Amino acid sequence: MVKQTITLIAGSTQTKQVLYEQLQQLLGDYVQITSFASMIGLPAQLNADFFLFSSEVTRIEATEMCHLTGKEMVVGKRTVHHQFIDQLLKIPQHSNVLIVNDDDFATIELIESLYQLGIDHFQYVPFKREQLFYKNIDIAVSPGESHLCPPSIKNVIDIGVRLFDMATILKIVEYFGLGEKISSLISERYIRNIIDLQRELSVAEQNAKHLSQHIQNVVNTVDDGILAINHHQKITVFNRRLEALFHLSVDEVIHKQLEKVIASQEIIDFILHSNEESKFFTIYGVDLVIFRHQMETENTIVATFKSINQAFEVKKMAQQELKNKGFYAKYNFGDIVGDHPVLKDSIQIAKKLALSEHPILIQGETGTGKELFAHSIHLHSVRKNGPFIAINCSALTESLLESELFGYEEGTFTGAQKGGKKGLFELADNGTIFLDEIGDISLTVQSHLLRVLQEKELRRIGGRKVIPLNVRVIAATNKNIQTKSQEGTFRSDLFYRLNVLTLSVPPLRKRKMDIPLLVKHFITKSGKWVKVEEEVLEKLRKQEWFGNIRELKSTIDYMLTICDGDKIELKDIPHDRFQNKDIQDIITSFPVPENLLEMHEYLFLLETIKQCNDNGKPASRQLISLSSEKKGHFLSQQQVRRRLNSLELNGFITKGRGRTGTRITTKGADYLHFLEDNKGT
Repeated sequence: MVKQTITLIAGSTQTKQVLYEQLQQLLGDYVQITSFASMIGLPAQLNADFFLFSSEVTRIEATEMCHLTGKEMVVGKRTVHHQFIDQLLKIPQHSNVLIVNDDDFATIELIESLYQLGIDHFQYVPFKREQLFYKNIDIAVSPGESHLCPPSIKNVIDIGVRLFDMATILKIVEYFGLGEKISSLISERYIRNIIDLQRELSVAEQNAKHLSQHIQNVVNTVDDGILAINHHQKITVFNRRLEALFHLSVDEVIHKQLEKVIASQEIIDFILHSNEESKFFTIYGVDLVIFRHQMETENTIVATFKSINQAFEVKKMAQQELKNKGFYAKYNFGDIVGDHPVLKDSIQIAKKLALSEHPILIQGETGTGKELFAHSIHLHSVRKNGPFIAINCSALTESLLESELFGYEEGTFTGAQKGGKKGLFELADNGTIFLDEIGDISLTVQSHLLRVLQEKELRRIGGRKVIPLNVRVIAATNKNIQTKSQEGTFRSDLFYRLNVLTLSVPPLRKRKMDIPLLVKHFITKSGKWVKVEEEVLEKLRKQEWFGNIRELKSTIDYMLTICDGDKIELKDIPHDRFQNKDIQDIITSFPVPENLLEMHEYLFLLETIKQCNDNGKPASRQLISLSSEKKGHFLSQQQVRRRLNSLELNGFITKGRGRTGTRITTKGADYLHFLEDNKGT
């Protein structure tokens, strides 16, 4: 017996495929079904017992494209696929929802169909192709046409191609006279699909309930209060500790809005919107700390409620962990050895700077002990209980320094550790970070560092989350970064940010009287009982020590290793390791003043400039002129200008504009030392 035929004509290939599969499943045993999509073309002539169109637009297109020969032509009524109903029911009430379809008629038809199904808890907004922007809409629903959705709408629910409704299927059954029995079988097949879906949903719901109960049982065993809320600000987890704290049962709060459960607006604002990780609160007379964690991938916020004692223990553990990693200051001002007035002045200035919260720039030659001052400043500050982290910026490549300072997110680059990595700035939060050799960092790192100093926040490499910071920066350099900023190799805006408070650490040759103390200190630390001959100390005092204390220590270590018995003698001095510059070399390398008056003027100028620099003040011509009058040897501003020009030509000073003023260079400090040693000759 030859089967009667149905020809399905749809607009798109996707619609054709889905509707063909529906017809084949329900009617394929009784009629022969063929299908076409008008978007890819139709034959010049089609013949069938029954023509079924997916929409009125498709019927019009088909009759224009080819000659149709058949007894019956019907535009099928369509309805939402039952497997997507659950997604539609989850849309929040009163939301504005954009309904997107490929033509206006189909869009209105879809809206009517949804209304008929009783899905009327949100506001429908029909999609218009010519309209690009939609205000106050962040959800769109589309039956397989999601590519048409405006890119500004991020939450798109694709409910798939709409199926023919049961009325259309029964109309076909009636047309072909398949009988009541066949009609009943087809209806049962249609309903069975709905039952199978309902069974899947029921199993999924039971699994979700079991999982939810399991999570609830787990969090009930925790000593802390645990609260979790979803992106709708509804509570999803509320354990027994919180039941006792708020005097509410889990059943009373689960799936309720956070604001309906917690009365304090301050707590609500902290949990929902704060950038802080923790904060102190008093709830019903109980002092506690709430720790906040946002799980961005799951759009969930978890809040942990700890008692003050618990929070204190957590903080102690965190501090101990930082100490175990070496993130703490090891030296205090008492560890800085020396009695020379210039060193004592630097220590007194450093103690005053420590009490401030501004950045500090420590300047001094290599080996003078800049890091000792940084450690001591931290331990003398209000941050002394926080972490202290030191990093040598010149020891790392640009990319490695960036990742060490600012951290990175997982997957940022090949080899990045799972979960990403905290940078040193994050680890130093509520403490101090010491950036040694700051003058050697690249312009790229300088720009990132400037943002941290200005905004007090950072983004990890490859990340989008802004992390607030409370870190004090101490930087050190043996280079003249003011000159580097004028040359364009160091950002001037970063220089001014770092140069708020300055500290100059004197070179060893400016405090040679401390050499015996330092020698004794290094020998004592070595644990050896060794005597140093006076001739040795005299020889050491005569050296210029351009490597400063670091060079002196390495010399002592050498002599301790090779000396015979318990005495260091002249023969133990490593003469070949000393730099071939003695006082006479320096005398011949500097210009000798023409007369005693010129020498005293240069001495006065360099001493005044250095004193201003050490106190963090600019040395202006006006200030220098006023100081000269107080000293009893008046220099006008014009005279000061001429003498400063001469000093600048020799590289002894640099003249800056505005608040930078005039600054003494390392070479100028050496020249000042030379003048002091020779002013009586």
